[in-house]
Amino acid sequence: MPIFSYTAKNLYGKTIAGTVDARSQEIAVSLLKNQNLVVINLEEKKEDIFEKFLDFRGVPQGEVVTFTRQLSTMISAGLPIARALDVLANQSTNKNFKKIILEVLRSVEGGVSLSMALGMHPKVFPTTYISLVRAGESSGKLDTILKRLADNMEAERDLNSKFKSAMIYPIIILIAMVGVFIILMVFVIPKLSEMYKNMNIELPAATQFMISASNFMAKYVYFVLILVVGVVLGIRSFVQSSKGKDFMSRIIVKIPIFGKITLQKDYARFSRTLSLLINSAVPIVEALNIVSTVMSSQTLKSAVLDAANQVEKGNSLSNYFKSTSKFPSILGQMAGVGEETGKMDEVLERVAIYYEGEVDNLVKGLSSALEPVILVMLGVMVGFLIISIITPIYKLTSAI
Repeated sequence: MPIFSYTAKNLYGKTIAGTVDARSQEIAVSLLKNQNLVVINLEEKKEDIFEKFLDFRGVPQGEVVTFTRQLSTMISAGLPIARALDVLANQSTNKNFKKIILEVLRSVEGGVSLSMALGMHPKVFPTTYISLVRAGESSGKLDTILKRLADNMEAERDLNSKFKSAMIYPIIILIAMVGVFIILMVFVIPKLSEMYKNMNIELPAATQFMISASNFMAKYVYFVLILVVGVVLGIRSFVQSSKGKDFMSRIIVKIPIFGKITLQKDYARFSRTLSLLINSAVPIVEALNIVSTVMSSQTLKSAVLDAANQVEKGNSLSNYFKSTSKFPSILGQMAGVGEETGKMDEVLERVAIYYEGEVDNLVKGLSSALEPVILVMLGVMVGFLIISIITPIYKLTSAI
């Protein structure tokens, strides 16, 4: 997303400068006008290679969690927001994030609210984050809401960390398999190919295939590398697009275990985020629209938007959950309890804890479930290689 540098005047006539992320210059101007800023100068920022690399790396979620928790503590202690931001910027070890905090600080010092200043960096602070900060500013409970927001983000990060940890072993095995295959194709097979030629024997189809593949890789090694890099970059670009995300979400949901983990994570994310928004006094319809932005499944995202539409028409959330098969029945039952008791936020938090436990159990069994699959793949690869390499030698020794 392009970054625009701007110079503008606030309501008090003070000139401020900063940057804003926007898809076009018109959208950048609109964002600044929404923050009661009169734009004096606006131009797209040309980043050098190093800056682009920093932007590509992004900001780790852990950095944002720590920032949120520390900001909550400082505000609770009575420290002005601008002073707290200054301290946090000096403490940050991530150069990219430090730059963003300083830009937020400049905007706040120029008279812009914290939520608006953070909203200029949507890649780091998503819609949910901004909405909760705005709710905290309106209610005067910014420190409390920031603390809950940090807890929510930490719970989400823990789920992702457990999933990544469970995938480490299978990924290492797969990388090792690919490495062994490349070594054999580049170094071992060419030598065996020369030996087979000297034997003057008819080679099996499997061996001929291996030799042909090895010769192709040796002859067109640069083409193969460029092709692989191009495919990887193409897939990455497609996955990041809206169509790609929609396609991938539909595919992942259908994959055994992975699909179930994805859905359970979405149920937990939905329940915890909606609980936090309701607890922060965000209207239910607005809260549902915000929650839809954090759903990884496009099917559930559409369902949440449909729920917001139904609630806006006067229907209850629990009735909608009971009428659709896109959400589990427990959500409809618990939402009904929340509506009757007036403690929807507490009930949804319990639902989130339940689904987080379910995800935890599924992730723990993920490595065990993947091991047989990986072993079968490894066995097939090793078996194919043995047949390809050993069969000609066996034929020769049998003929002697």
